[in-house]
Amino acid sequence: MTFLWGVATSAYQIEGALENDWTEWERAGRLKAGAEGCGEAAGHRRRWEADLALLPSIGANAYRFSVEWSRIEPRCGEFDEAALALEARRVAFLGRLGIEPVVTLFHYTHPLWFWREGGWENPRSVAWFARFAGRVADALSPRVRLWVTLNEPIVFILGGYLGGVIPPGHRSFARSAAALENLLRAHAEAAAAIRATDSSARALIAHNMLDFAPDRPGHPIDRRLVSEGEALYNLSLVEALATGKVRWAFPAEGRRVFRLPELPASAGYFGVNYYSRVHLRFRGLPGLAGEFFYRDPHRRGLTQTGWEIHPEGFERVLRGAAQSGLPVLVTENGIATVDDRVRRDFLREHALVLAHAQRTGVAVHGYFHWSLLDNFEWLEGLRPRFGLYEVDYSTLRRKRRPSADLFARLGQQFTRAAGDGSSFASPA
Repeated sequence: MTFLWGVATSAYQIEGALENDWTEWERAGRLKAGAEGCGEAAGHRRRWEADLALLPSIGANAYRFSVEWSRIEPRCGEFDEAALALEARRVAFLGRLGIEPVVTLFHYTHPLWFWREGGWENPRSVAWFARFAGRVADALSPRVRLWVTLNEPIVFILGGYLGGVIPPGHRSFARSAAALENLLRAHAEAAAAIRATDSSARALIAHNMLDFAPDRPGHPIDRRLVSEGEALYNLSLVEALATGKVRWAFPAEGRRVFRLPELPASAGYFGVNYYSRVHLRFRGLPGLAGEFFYRDPHRRGLTQTGWEIHPEGFERVLRGAAQSGLPVLVTENGIATVDDRVRRDFLREHALVLAHAQRTGVAVHGYFHWSLLDNFEWLEGLRPRFGLYEVDYSTLRRKRRPSADLFARLGQQFTRAAGDGSSFASPA
């Protein structure tokens, strides 16, 4: 497979949904103050052909997108054949454009029936997800060779089962451990269902990874928190996919260790979503071992989502991911900003880091920028601007940003270097 150079989206974030757990969350007023609900987001469901036709013009040879579970299986065990047929048409359209489709099965959203039946705490969730994966694979194979079973499962567990800030809104370590075990079992079962349809297909998990730093470098407990944060947030999934052993330990909350021997053979790649660095500080308050902050020590400016721009951490997380023993795909990397000059600097700097990691032995086989279009950014609503194409939400008009031209030039460099073994040199 050639070096993959593409962009990533998720169904709910660019096309909305009729009914799922996030639409209920929004109606309950659970977004951040002032944030707009998703609605039809960027209107992609009505404009998907025109949007996908943009991909060759930005130099993409691959496109990562998700299917919306609530549309495919609106009731437990009942599949919408028209929805499956639409996804098949999209994949065929990408094929005619010469674009490699990479399909994500879980990108945070769930059908309403899933939670009524107990969600990820119910051991039956493993079979439900595998059945869903098998039906989608039947509809899209063999055109789809790469499948992302789960997007950011650690983020989902922390936010939904420990922090209570996203669906299902729990705050329980015991529930988080049960849900994580079932999620990882579901990944393995889904990967098996996909391979049963097409033995050449490969599955992976897209894992959000952060660079960590002590908020007070000379403080020993801040430094210890960094070590614990790295182990929990970054390396727990690396170890799980390498060895089948899952260590789930959260300071002041609890610890759980379990084995899933099917995990090491379940993935063909390790997916990395990288955006930023966080600083950890010990507080010692009851029920709160530490807090995290985004700082701006290099004076690059924080992003619209309040994150530090920190390309230096990109190579560190790539090397951490490589400890899985799997080849790496950068499944997401991007920035929320209204200043496209900042986006261009971000792209150029992260491309240089990526190229250096490759030259020094990290087996990175692809890069997906987040995102093709401006989109709904979960609790933040429609305000953050991640797209290479600007979306006017009042008219749904698309406008190409200059960063799209840089993205195309960078792609030429990476794919050419991968093809002839030459070195990457960042274009101006």
